[in-house]
Amino acid sequence: MKDKLALLGGTAVRSNDLPPYNTISETEIKAAINVMETGLLSGFVATSGPDFFGGQWVLELEKAFCEKFGCKYAVSVNSATSGLHAALAAAGVGVGDEVIVSPYSMSASATSAVMCGATPVFVDIEADTFCLDVDQVKARVNKNTKAIMAVNIFGQAADLTPLRKIADQYGITLIEDNAQAPAAQYDDKWTGTIGDMGIFSLNRHKTMQCGEGGVIITDDKRLAHRLRMVRNHGEVVLPEWDDDTLRNGNEDIIGYNYRLTELQAAIAKPQLMRLEELNKIRVDLANYLTERLKDFDFIKPPVIRNKSTHVYYLYSMIYDPKVLGLSRDVFIDAMNAEGMPVSNYGMPLYRIPLYSNKFGRLENYQPENFPVVEKCWKETMVTTSICRPPLDKTHIDEFILAIKKIEQNAQELSNKVN
Repeated sequence: MKDKLALLGGTAVRSNDLPPYNTISETEIKAAINVMETGLLSGFVATSGPDFFGGQWVLELEKAFCEKFGCKYAVSVNSATSGLHAALAAAGVGVGDEVIVSPYSMSASATSAVMCGATPVFVDIEADTFCLDVDQVKARVNKNTKAIMAVNIFGQAADLTPLRKIADQYGITLIEDNAQAPAAQYDDKWTGTIGDMGIFSLNRHKTMQCGEGGVIITDDKRLAHRLRMVRNHGEVVLPEWDDDTLRNGNEDIIGYNYRLTELQAAIAKPQLMRLEELNKIRVDLANYLTERLKDFDFIKPPVIRNKSTHVYYLYSMIYDPKVLGLSRDVFIDAMNAEGMPVSNYGMPLYRIPLYSNKFGRLENYQPENFPVVEKCWKETMVTTSICRPPLDKTHIDEFILAIKKIEQNAQELSNKVN
């Protein structure tokens, strides 16, 4: 006896909200209290002395990132968005330059280029992993290309080795937007370490978080210095530097207040220490969901790139609307009505007025040039946040039960909506 869909007046699989996302443990709470008791909530001052680099907890967090990912330098900032902008500014991106970037990403991947006065150049994505299409990247490189922004989307790496080769061949900076894939691996290397700079997010809904924040890692001493200049009003500090190697050649830097507080850094450090644990929760739930989805022929689990790992910031699925005779959007509405968190990923960036109005005259901003992105956005992409703590396999079982209800009632639902 099939249950009536909630969308058609039946009882939902889950009538109450899922437990909220919360990865804060006693360790983070104690660290925050320790900072509060000192009364020193930020260690930064915009002068050329030691306080230019931040306080104790900021320095400890940056050191921990270097140790974790085997990099020489880590520069914390107040958000990954700030980090993306700082990375492009550190690379010297400016007016007249172009930055190649995916249009299927959070908006900051591209607005960071606009903030530098540069033009974001969108290319289509791979149909299976949803990362930059390498061949199209190479086709778009020209004399104005200053950087490639490779987005490690949903929890796994872009195809970073060929992107690294393109960057090296043409003298272009390769930046990894690694906000969604902390501690994922690509060919036995950490994501974030293959580009010239890798940006991590500490936003409230990321795998490791301190409310808001970000960290940029690099092995390049000059880039690290320029990142710190962008972070902390560097144009004011520049004349004060005694070291000519730090002062000279940095006159183009405009500094901002992208500084991370001591309180945020104190929470972020234990989150970094627990990153493998936090990723494992997501991976275990995702593996269970992948196994359960084998019962259905109309929805496919994520494809994992060869020699790579996936850490499932979001669990992405490809839905085939022809099998059930239901559009992707109707499927999403039906799942939401059953109490399950599913959605489309979001509007392609070239369709957002900021880009379409400012750069719409450019040929590569026309939707017909992005068939993979357009199909994902309009017809096939479904994402879920069901694979995250404090959820467990019982919640995955509810998710599967909701899919089964839709499958069993597909004809009736189709009759109602068509």
